Amino acid sequence: MIMAMGMGIGLVLINLLCLVFFFIVLVKLFKNEGALKGILGFFCSIYPFIWGWMKHKQLGMTKIMATWSILTVLGIVMVPVMGVSSALMIPKYLQEMSGGGDIKFSNVETSKKTPKFKLTKKNKRTNSSGKLSKQNEDWGQKALALWQGGQYKDPNKAVNYWNRAISSKQNTAAAYSNRGLAYHDLKQYQKAVKDYNAAIKMDPGNAAAYNNRGNSYYELDEYQLALKDFNRSLKLKPQYAKAHLNRGLVYYQMDNNVRACRDFQISCNQGDCEGIQWATKNGICK
Repeated sequence: MIMAMGMGIGLVLINLLCLVFFFIVLVKLFKNEGALKGILGFFCSIYPFIWGWMKHKQLGMTKIMATWSILTVLGIVMVPVMGVSSALMIPKYLQEMSGGGDIKFSNVETSKKTPKFKLTKKNKRTNSSGKLSKQNEDWGQKALALWQGGQYKDPNKAVNYWNRAISSKQNTAAAYSNRGLAYHDLKQYQKAVKDYNAAIKMDPGNAAAYNNRGNSYYELDEYQLALKDFNRSLKLKPQYAKAHLNRGLVYYQMDNNVRACRDFQISCNQGDCEGIQWATKNGICK
């Protein structure tokens, strides 16, 4: 997308420079050939170009005409290149315009099975103000309270809470998996993957962790790794609508619309129809 924008700006600059050279030659045309031919040149831009090359030695316009010609050729070449670049971006544009894409389908899952912090035997020990010591706070529950609508309303604060939970020995698979979700919301996908790795190592049967790691791989354009994770998630939990939806999105990115539509439909049969509705609306599935 950035490349296409850069080429678009370049094409505009080239056209402006060509316009400048056109008027330079047009002025010389008026002076040397009279008003009639000058007016003809104004309404027929190719005429000043041809006339300029015919008179370039006589009027000392060789450099002007050579530069104008090079810019014209560049402009002609850039148009089809931009067309191809835009065509390649169509699938991404469709996703963005339609609300598509993996994370927009609310396809991550948080685990609320975070352990309570185990207090010491003197479990009523307080600080000088009479309140329980902060080391005994349940940071995991504080972080989960920030989870709304499929994401953290304050992911930075969520990361901080999960950091405290893990450093307070609440370092369970759920803690790492949920911190991974916070990193995902912050678009720090590599950190998210690292946390999901830790969660899966602690709990190899965690279908949600595989699903969520697949989401982060998807954002990193690592479609093969994402596909492998969604497959693992579904092997552990076959009736997992989110994982079917996500695998469908990966198949779509891999230009396998048949399998994509099949997964979208299965996801709908299991209660999540957003994928199939989006795909049908955009002509991907019938």
